[in-house]
Amino acid sequence: MHIVNNDQQLAARLRDSDHNAFEELYAAYHQLLYSTACKYLKSATAAEDAVHEVFVKVWLHREELDPSQGVRNFLFKCLKFHVLNLIRDHKRSLSKQYELIYNASSEHRDAESTVIFNDYRKVVDHAINNLSAQKKKIFRLRSYEGLSNEEVARQLGLSINTVKFQYAQASKALKHALKIMMSALLSLAFLFVIFS
Repeated sequence: MHIVNNDQQLAARLRDSDHNAFEELYAAYHQLLYSTACKYLKSATAAEDAVHEVFVKVWLHREELDPSQGVRNFLFKCLKFHVLNLIRDHKRSLSKQYELIYNASSEHRDAESTVIFNDYRKVVDHAINNLSAQKKKIFRLRSYEGLSNEEVARQLGLSINTVKFQYAQASKALKHALKIMMSALLSLAFLFVIFS
């Protein structure tokens, strides 16, 4: 009960713009928020940025805090929305990359970039073809046809969580394939610089 009371007191003090309360809040929750963000974002830098954003948001919206609710739930709610937004933006960015690859106009590419583009496309096609039939369908519907998770779930008769999970796995497989290709290209570029 003492923790709840302290949390409520912190919320009340924050509402009154108490800087010491903010420092106490930071000391009490920074590590916990950071390890939670790390678990989902898999990046120390992204996790630190997320936690920073959360504390900024708490301070900016301190007058909206309800002391009877405390501040802990508000912190974790802010973190949850921030992380979900980052993941959503990352998936959009990934979809845009695939879209650009497939829609790139050949007249805007020189011979060298055409070769790289074709290799890149082959890697993407190969990675997609190696997916299970269901993951392949989900990935194509989400990335090429721009359907939402709900629309894909409805069309394929699956749960939304299955669609989210399978799409995340498909995206991960493609990213892995592209990462291997990019490191191979960098190695070749490095050798070209050394021996030219």
